[in-house]
Amino acid sequence: MTNTTLRRALAVVALVATVGFTNQTATKEVSEMCAGFVPENNLNIPVGLFTVGGITEQQFNQVIDRMEKLYTKDVEAMGDRLKINRLWNDGTVNASAQRSGNTQVVNMYGGLARHPATTIEGFALVICHEYGHHNGGAPKMQSWFGGAWATNEGGSDYFAGLKCLRRFFAEDDNAAILKDLELDPVAEAACTAQFPEEQDRLICLRTSLAGQSVANLFQALRKETTPPTFGTPDKKEVTRTDDRHPATQCRLDTYFAGSLCVAKENEKLSNSDYKAGSCYTPRDAVGARPRCWFAPSN
Repeated sequence: MTNTTLRRALAVVALVATVGFTNQTATKEVSEMCAGFVPENNLNIPVGLFTVGGITEQQFNQVIDRMEKLYTKDVEAMGDRLKINRLWNDGTVNASAQRSGNTQVVNMYGGLARHPATTIEGFALVICHEYGHHNGGAPKMQSWFGGAWATNEGGSDYFAGLKCLRRFFAEDDNAAILKDLELDPVAEAACTAQFPEEQDRLICLRTSLAGQSVANLFQALRKETTPPTFGTPDKKEVTRTDDRHPATQCRLDTYFAGSLCVAKENEKLSNSDYKAGSCYTPRDAVGARPRCWFAPSN
């Protein structure tokens, strides 16, 4: 996609993702959904509508195929079932996660895939985020009924860069994919400094592309005048962890932090201890969850 086409795409973009809460009843079925990932909108991109950019139905299915291949056995080992709904014919620019009994549900819509600004990296990040609501570990969302099943929004963003995209991109020839792409110099320097191993560095760089793309989409939708960049981290510091969707720059910082954390992809996360399998000290260490949404408990 050319820079001109990308700018045009960003002017109209919207990415909506929702996460369901489970009412603790005997049926354990989904009872309600929380607010959308971005401000409510009526965007709909039906099959057959001509757009420049986006991903094809084949690519849409390939991303989902890979997620199923990579994570189905992990979910089954938990005693759950993974169900990814392929809603290609639905024009909703959306993605969502919900839990129904022991089934972890992820809904991926064709409208999102067909949007001009959607790339393979961006689409992979979205599905990783939604899967992260199920398996991203602590911190969990809090509700009137106590702790909910879902990893909170910032935690799901962090999981995408820390664990999921590392496993996802490990399947690719990343050197060939990145060969002719323009990379952000701040991201490139950081990935190079953190990862002496070539494959780790390349995966970090691909994750930076995914994060920047998604952050740009939010900037356009919110009509923000200041672009999110890797060199301008959010200076906000919360005193209590915010379960809601972070601000645009804060979200980019979170994807970036996850990609730079030196914890290994196979180091397990915990539903109660945010320190497990992640970076956490000192508070400003490279790879730690950003303070713009996360407040460490100790």
